[in-house]
Amino acid sequence: MKTVTVEDDCIECDDFEEGRRGLVCYHDERVVGYVPYDRLDRVVETRTPVASSSLRSVGYDDGALEIEFRSGGVYRYADVPRETYEGLLGARSHGSYFHEHVRSQYDYHRIR
Repeated sequence: MKTVTVEDDCIECDDFEEGRRGLVCYHDERVVGYVPYDRLDRVVETRTPVASSSLRSVGYDDGALEIEFRSGGVYRYADVPRETYEGLLGARSHGSYFHEHVRSQYDYHRIR
């Protein structure tokens, strides 16, 4: 998930905790950010958990496929058709589908 501020800044996190004056954002039980309530615009669920030995979660937004691996890395793949995302979600083996249909097929960058 991610928290989005009124300035459109984002903090990627696994979980958050409501404090007195804002949200404390966590990743792997470590604090990765804080957003005061007066700066908070929204909290967005960015990825769907999947049952896979190599992938932890996948998400899709406006042509960008986001994949979180069990190893901890999060990558965003550009210009991916929605059908590919849906195929990944519906695949019997998410890891195999990723290797056959996504890896080496699209430009990507690591976000975490």
